[in-house]
Amino acid sequence: MEETKPLTKLSLLKSLLSPATFPHLLMMALASIALFVLARMEAEVWSAYGFIGFSVAYLCLAPLSKNERLGGLLRYNTDEESGHKPPLTARFKILLLPIVLGGIFVALIYIIFGESGVFSQIGSFLPATLGGLFVLWAVAQGRFFGLATMNAINVSEEGQSNPDGYSPVPSLVMTSTLVVVMTFAVTEGLRFVLGSDSFSVWPYLFSFAVYGLCIYATWGQRKEASLHSVTHVVARKWFWATQLFITWHVLSIFRSIDSASTDTLIFIEELLLMIVTVFLAIWALTSKGEGSESTLFTRDNALFWGVAFGYAYAGSVAMITSVMDDVRTVLIGGHILVVATVMWSQRSMLEARTNRINSDRGIVQSVIDLEIKEPSTEPSPSDTEVDDKQHSAPQIQEEAPNQEESIGDPVDWNQTPESLGDETQWDDEIELLD
Repeated sequence: MEETKPLTKLSLLKSLLSPATFPHLLMMALASIALFVLARMEAEVWSAYGFIGFSVAYLCLAPLSKNERLGGLLRYNTDEESGHKPPLTARFKILLLPIVLGGIFVALIYIIFGESGVFSQIGSFLPATLGGLFVLWAVAQGRFFGLATMNAINVSEEGQSNPDGYSPVPSLVMTSTLVVVMTFAVTEGLRFVLGSDSFSVWPYLFSFAVYGLCIYATWGQRKEASLHSVTHVVARKWFWATQLFITWHVLSIFRSIDSASTDTLIFIEELLLMIVTVFLAIWALTSKGEGSESTLFTRDNALFWGVAFGYAYAGSVAMITSVMDDVRTVLIGGHILVVATVMWSQRSMLEARTNRINSDRGIVQSVIDLEIKEPSTEPSPSDTEVDDKQHSAPQIQEEAPNQEESIGDPVDWNQTPESLGDETQWDDEIELLD
């Protein structure tokens, strides 16, 4: 039986970009653009129907894709032995089932929530409801990033305790250096690309102000984690990752506010951010840690879960931008929600991981310190000896009084017993008294 390779980020990325399923990603990108344009043409309702229908279709196909027969319809398998390359159109046959199923769901949604549907009054609120989910996706983005990075940190089971706590200075120096490098690379790199000659100090002040707020908000949890070398390493590595992610979003907020940034550059950045978000969401769902794998969310159906999330995410952005007519305001709000979620996760998730590691270490230590009594070297009496002693005890008690009576010669049971009058002498003459 072939051993399954452990799940890693690289193996998951290869699975998502596999040529066997790549047409699903291409269709999601093209369909999202088309539905976005439809929403901008004041057809928000039909656009919402499309986003919801295809998202639900992939939600249904994701768990069913583990079936061999159904999975064969959703994946393109090349015949490597023949060496014959089929035409490009043959690869897109795997899109037939999602398109048909998505169309069915769109028709059902129209029948139920359309103008003449049973819930027509609710149907008019579908675009606003889908747009409101943008808040949920922004929070989920920050949460998924926290889960993915925390699960990726592997630490040794052994370590040393320090009642005074390990010094936080090296970690703060390293994190500060990373924040400076990232702020400089992003800000000055974009300034060079845009051909701007003006230098601005505001991005640096902006990013370091949020960085200082994160240090203040998580100081208690980091202090608790510094009491042991294992939890101290977890806090240090995770603070690096989360702080860089926060800095990226903070700089995105600044660029969205800055009028010098072009809409094209912002669109490219948001597209990359959406791709990273979908990947982190899939990783957080499919993996319980580096090398482990969930039963419902696997590397084989990870792409279909990601596509379903991508349709919902893109639909929320499309609905909000069509209602508000201001893409930058929507993106700024999304970035603020992500930053707030990650900052909150820095406290809650670090505290939970520290308590779990300390609890596991306490259980292991209690097992090590457990005193096991050694068996006695004296041989234990066997069952027969115990029974003999129990039977002999009453016999000894009964024989004890008999031993006092049997002192002397043994009794001759053939001897005639003596009567009371045998030793009495009687006179021959008997005198009669008057």
